[in-house]
Amino acid sequence: MPLKTRTKSGRPNYNKRHAFEEGRTLVEAAHLATQRLYCETFKFWRSCPVRACKRHRRCAGNPAACLMRGLPSVPYRDRIAAEKEVLAGGPRRLPPTTHYEWQLRRTELATLQSWMFGKRE
Repeated sequence: MPLKTRTKSGRPNYNKRHAFEEGRTLVEAAHLATQRLYCETFKFWRSCPVRACKRHRRCAGNPAACLMRGLPSVPYRDRIAAEKEVLAGGPRRLPPTTHYEWQLRRTELATLQSWMFGKRE
C-alpha cells in the first residue's frame, strides 16, 4: 500500500507511482487472486490432485494450472455465469483488495486465462 503523503492542499496523496517490480508484483497477485475466484466458482477443488484444496474446499495450489486443466469441461453458459459470480466476489463474496484486482474481475475469462500461459515456474 502506498504511503500517505500530504499534498500542498493538505489532502493525502494515494496516487504514488510504483517501481516496475512493485507494479509487476501487484498485477501478478491480482491475477492469481482472480484465478482462484474462478477455480472456487467452478468448484475445481473437487477433482484437484492437491489434498489441501479438497480439505479447504477452495483453491490452495496453482490456480493457473487448475484453470488450464478444468476449463475445457465447462460449458460456455456456465463460463458466462461464472464471470458474473466472480464480479460479485465469488462464492465467499470477497471484495477486491486492489484496483488491479477490481479491473481484472471485469475482464473476459479468456484474457485472464492467457496471462500465465507462457510463464515457467
